[in-house]
Amino acid sequence: MKKLAMAALSAAALLSAARADAESQFLSGCGYSGIYSGYELYGSLVNPEPTWQTYAELNGSLSVGDIDLGYLGLGIWINSDLTKRRHDYYERLFNEEDFIVHWGRTFWFDDDRTWGLDYRSSFIWYYCPHNAYRGHNNYTSTTMEWIHHFELKNPYATPYLNCVHEYHETAGNLLQFGVRKDLEATDALTLTPGVEFVWRNGNYNWCFPKSGYREGSWTSHCGSGLATMKIGLNADYRLCDNFGLFAKVAYCQTLDKDLRSSAEDASGADCGKYKDFVWGGVGVTWNF
Repeated sequence: MKKLAMAALSAAALLSAARADAESQFLSGCGYSGIYSGYELYGSLVNPEPTWQTYAELNGSLSVGDIDLGYLGLGIWINSDLTKRRHDYYERLFNEEDFIVHWGRTFWFDDDRTWGLDYRSSFIWYYCPHNAYRGHNNYTSTTMEWIHHFELKNPYATPYLNCVHEYHETAGNLLQFGVRKDLEATDALTLTPGVEFVWRNGNYNWCFPKSGYREGSWTSHCGSGLATMKIGLNADYRLCDNFGLFAKVAYCQTLDKDLRSSAEDASGADCGKYKDFVWGGVGVTWNF
């Protein structure tokens, strides 16, 4: 079963701290490592039991003279299940490794750099080295996505849009959009409430079958529509210039009635059958 994890977008808030120093140094990086109550993806629950997830990226600034050409970078995201729930399909430790190549740039609208459009383009290769899906031992599952991230920088609330195209297996399309607000509770603590929605087309609804999961495949997918909503709160505590702690909690709800019906009928799969749930995690962050 293909995995659709999107690590680059999960680290968007962390990247802003590293980007602040990009003008004064060639290399910058950021990342996080945390324990989560489950494997949440696009408002759906892939695994309802605890996981350990880690992400790291390294960026190099690009310029020609005084012309800012943005940054080019590499990233890796790793998942390890902490229980045996999916052991028969994926084993447990390091059962997913996602490799990312990305380019990004902020296009500022004013000299004070208070308003601007942040853009990132990412190519992601998803790799599940122990997947025994479809009855084959040691079957390796891979898929590929091209993701465009848009974010409006401003002093108020931050709207964003992610356009996702799976171009290897399903040719599916997905839109993830929302708004968040950074609130500085103290000099070290930032609270970020937000709301997010996901629209999927029929090809991207591979985890929501019309007629249930049968013998390793779904006979047909639900159609296009507004799929899920997530309301969440993130807390980031800065320990020093390069390290911090984070905690997050979110309520996720499946909106589309056909997807909700599919979730009730699904069986034998590790995703697509949890309609509404609370999810969260804690961990550490770093940047340089």
